[in-house]
Amino acid sequence: MKYYIDLLRSNIPLIDLRSPIEFAKGAFPQSINLPILTDDERAQVGKTFKHQGSEAAIQLGYTLVSGTLKESRIITWKNFIENNPNSWIYCFRGGQRSNIAKEWLKEVNIDISLVEGGFKMLRQTCIDILDSVKNDSKRWIILGGRTGTGKTVILNKLKSSIDLEKHAEHRGSAFGGFFSPQPTPINFENRLALDYLRHENQTLVLEDESRTIGRLAIPNTWFTRMKESKLVILEISLDERVQNIIEDYVQSPLRNGIPKEDLLISLRSSLSKIQKRLGGDIFKEIRTKMDKAILDSNNYYHEDWVIQLLRNYYDPFYDYQIKSKNDKCIYRSDTKGVVDFLSDLESDN
Repeated sequence: MKYYIDLLRSNIPLIDLRSPIEFAKGAFPQSINLPILTDDERAQVGKTFKHQGSEAAIQLGYTLVSGTLKESRIITWKNFIENNPNSWIYCFRGGQRSNIAKEWLKEVNIDISLVEGGFKMLRQTCIDILDSVKNDSKRWIILGGRTGTGKTVILNKLKSSIDLEKHAEHRGSAFGGFFSPQPTPINFENRLALDYLRHENQTLVLEDESRTIGRLAIPNTWFTRMKESKLVILEISLDERVQNIIEDYVQSPLRNGIPKEDLLISLRSSLSKIQKRLGGDIFKEIRTKMDKAILDSNNYYHEDWVIQLLRNYYDPFYDYQIKSKNDKCIYRSDTKGVVDFLSDLESDN
């Protein structure tokens, strides 16, 4: 276990030799996919293994990747290793593909370390790291507050925090989707495990989240621990919250080059997800105000639909959720008060 923990903590560059389809399902932040077999080649080898056995499959692999094709793959690995001289290689189990790549690299005078047990053991180590939180000695603090209070901004000011929404690439609410896809569940969990592995403070601050962030689920051990932890609540004015939401969900995407038509499609899609909770009339009112504010911003204002959304959906939902957590609250204040309080906690180690 220590062998794999040291590898992951060190953040050394990893060459993932698996096929692109394997890599796409999940890998590690410090890894790059430089496959020894393409998806099609791997499928052919797998079919041969199933019907003719191991030796025939290995021989087919050597046949498929030979001559100039073999040379080009070795050159790709060689170039990466020369730029990252402490790189390691791995395949799924640290077996055939890793050993063949290691031998091919020796042919060009490169000796590289391979990960024993491959991706499978590194992945299991990440699972074990995530599961270990049920026995750790850190003091967990959950930062709560209504939508738009700027909790993520505070997390980013603290050395003791881990930003679950950053790893999930989602803000955690109906309107929280980014304009890029979320990572796979494996990638989300691996990122979280590595962040926790490198977390050195005895206080861990996390944002109050539902069981899922977008389509990704928080690991069971983490969510259980979060529900049992003490709560700090951030409170700011409605006007400040409205401006924060407009900045995050409208102004920032537009500044980053998202066409307003695409932004409107995304906002409409998010609104549709909560149509039943809003009711038909309120849903139509918000959608109409949203459309006008996006398409004719000189004459209409985002404040109208944002306030209506908060009052009819987010705030009632928050009030319902917080009732069961009030006994865990140890502090509540405005932004400065919460930052000062949490900063004192993280320095008290």
